[in-house]
Amino acid sequence: MDRSQFRGYRRFRYRAGGSARTRASQQAIFDVVTDIGGENRYYTLNALWTVRELMDAAIGGNGLRHERPHDRELRPGDRIDSWEVLDIERPKRLALIFGMKAPGRGVLAFDIQPADRGNRLSATAYWEPDGLSGVLYWRAMQPAHLILFDRLTQEICRRALDLERAAPAHGDRTASST
Repeated sequence: MDRSQFRGYRRFRYRAGGSARTRASQQAIFDVVTDIGGENRYYTLNALWTVRELMDAAIGGNGLRHERPHDRELRPGDRIDSWEVLDIERPKRLALIFGMKAPGRGVLAFDIQPADRGNRLSATAYWEPDGLSGVLYWRAMQPAHLILFDRLTQEICRRALDLERAAPAHGDRTASST
C-alpha cells in the first residue's frame, strides 16, 4: 500500500465523527484507544463493524481478519484487523488507514486533547471518494458513522476512567499498553 496517499488525510473531502470528554488522563484514554481491534473488537456497536467486515469478505477483502500486535507498542505499518497504523503520537493521536475494499481512501483518526478539567477524545473518519461510487458509498455509511463515533468515544472514555480507578495509587503509570 502506498502510504503517502494518506498523509494529507485531513484534507480529504468528507468527514464524520464524534467526541466525548472525560476526567481520565490522556495516557489512560490513549491506552484504551490503542487496544482497539483484535479480540477486544471495537468497544461498541460491534454488530455494525461485523456487518461491514462480512461485506468486505464477501467481495474478497480481508475484513474478517482479527489480529494485532500484542507483544509491543503499536507503530506505523502495524495491522489492526483490516486497518493499518498510519501515524501514532503518544499519547495524543492514533490514525488508521481503512483497509477494506471500497471506492475511495479512508482514515480513522483518534485525537486526545486537553479540555476544561480533563480531556476530549475525538474519533473522525476522513474519506476521499473515487468517483460517484465513492460519494454514494460515503453517503450510505455516514449516518452509521455519526452514531457509531459518538458511542465509541463515550465508551473509550468510560473504559479509561475504569482503567484509572483500577490502577494502583502508587504506580508510576495509570495503565499498561499491549
